[in-house]
Amino acid sequence: MDDSEARNEAKLRALHRYFWWANVASFAALVSALLAGWPGGRLAMRVLAFTSPDSAQGRLTEAQANVGFPTLEGSMALLLFGGLPAGYLAAILYATLHRWLPAGRLGGPVFGVILLLWLGAVLDPLRPDNIDFNIVGPGWLSVALFAGLSVLHGALTVAAAGWFSNRLPLWSDKAARYYLPLLLGSVLFPPAAVAVGLGALLILIWMTVFPARAPARRRRLPTWAGAAAITAVSAAVLPGFIAAAVSIASRPG
Repeated sequence: MDDSEARNEAKLRALHRYFWWANVASFAALVSALLAGWPGGRLAMRVLAFTSPDSAQGRLTEAQANVGFPTLEGSMALLLFGGLPAGYLAAILYATLHRWLPAGRLGGPVFGVILLLWLGAVLDPLRPDNIDFNIVGPGWLSVALFAGLSVLHGALTVAAAGWFSNRLPLWSDKAARYYLPLLLGSVLFPPAAVAVGLGALLILIWMTVFPARAPARRRRLPTWAGAAAITAVSAAVLPGFIAAAVSIASRPG
């Protein structure tokens, strides 16, 4: 095999591995979105609609929905603009951090707590500038519901990714049926298709510009160093998360 064939073979192996990971992430994203993020978010909002004062009923939320009046359009909007983005974001973060998370059943809840601390107060579901927390309540119940949902979402992401990765072969003609989650996710959430395509393109460009590095083994960050980095980041964002949670919990709704 000459150098050109060897480089092409290395690119092919890299793409097979890349699409394997993209498929695992898509499966975990879809499962967590359809079983946790979407129905859990809907259930939490219904509970808060019942526990909120009469003055909250019918008021417009940040997503331009009316409190206490669920609709099919609102449910689909929650899936497309809430559940699926959250599912893919969680799956990508898990693919990045998975080797440094605790092994076994503890890994899921730990990842859920990481999701909550790192993203909960910055994006959702416990963003303090969300006007919904000024309408529905009580605040402490909002914090409890959405914090629990975040941990559940993270745990389900880990469980789905672990289950599917143990059964998913690398790409081949005979294994095409195993890659339906990647196709389905690209249809339901087009930004995922764009991200996957850009990632594949970047891999090809990198391996073309630096062909000598294609077959080389990458040095991985030691497990203890990765865990220490996750702990350090979590400690750094903890004060901000606590402030956001206290701010929301103190609101009567």
